[in-house]
Amino acid sequence: MAEKSRKAIKGTKTSKKSYDETPGFRSDEDLKKAERDLGSATSTLPLSQSFFVTSIFGFIISAGLTIYGRISETWGFAFCFVFVMMFIASFVSITPSGKDV
Repeated sequence: MAEKSRKAIKGTKTSKKSYDETPGFRSDEDLKKAERDLGSATSTLPLSQSFFVTSIFGFIISAGLTIYGRISETWGFAFCFVFVMMFIASFVSITPSGKDV
């Protein structure tokens, strides 16, 4: 009985995946279509104005709290670093890419 079920399983026809259906692999046409629809990997999407304002206020508040000793210098540096990175990211998203110029 077990042999019959094994033969039935072996006998089932499995469809081989084509090149395009294999996970992780895409054809050139798919890559060109994705780049056209989504933009290239080097293009940036604009961040919101609230992200920009949050980075400025976050830096000012965390720097002020660090200077007046309300939070430790280690945490103050970490928060300031994060808010500076947010500020830089918002400027990068504002700058036009090569296509826009």
